[in-house]
Amino acid sequence: MAWLKRDKSYDRSRILAAASRARKRRRYKKAIGLYRRILEVEPKNPDLHRRVAPLFAKTRQHGDAWASYQRAAEGLVREGFVDRAIGVYREASRYLPRELEVWRALADLEVGRGRRVDAVNVLLEGRRHFRFRRYRREALLLLLQARKIDPSHFAASYDLARLLARTGNRQRAVRLLESLVAAATPRQRRRARARLFWLSPTPAAGWRWLRALVGFA
Repeated sequence: MAWLKRDKSYDRSRILAAASRARKRRRYKKAIGLYRRILEVEPKNPDLHRRVAPLFAKTRQHGDAWASYQRAAEGLVREGFVDRAIGVYREASRYLPRELEVWRALADLEVGRGRRVDAVNVLLEGRRHFRFRRYRREALLLLLQARKIDPSHFAASYDLARLLARTGNRQRAVRLLESLVAAATPRQRRRARARLFWLSPTPAAGWRWLRALVGFA
């Protein structure tokens, strides 16, 4: 049993109070050490993980920070506090904006609550943190997830087509853009037709772009 692991110096209330004082004085490493002592006894306590996660982030222990944020959120979901779990992931996204799974997990919870529009917006928000070439894989995964949630979302699909073209998947990009045209607004249609002409500069593609410019297609 957990209490058998405690040594004579273990006093939960005293350790928590000391950790809180250390945190307020910005002695983050000391606070982390104190929280770790309690987590050895209560490794699944979501409240403890919620307290220590930002301290890990502030001390650049990003792997530990994400692990604690994840355990905190998953624990809250198990207890039925989904909105609080969303709040935990929201905080994680501020400290760890380039942790791909933060955005994916947050979107999954929004979908589970029936907030599909919010889920797509979360993924597009996350995508903005993966603009550089070395982050293309992460950007693609976020956009693919957004399109899975809402295949008709123009911004997500247009951005996805652009990235697909840059990674050598031009035909897939063309098919994706063509699928957007029918339901697009006039402005969106012009953008899609312009991108299609750029991807495949044929006379037919050019003609369709011109028609879109004057409002005929």
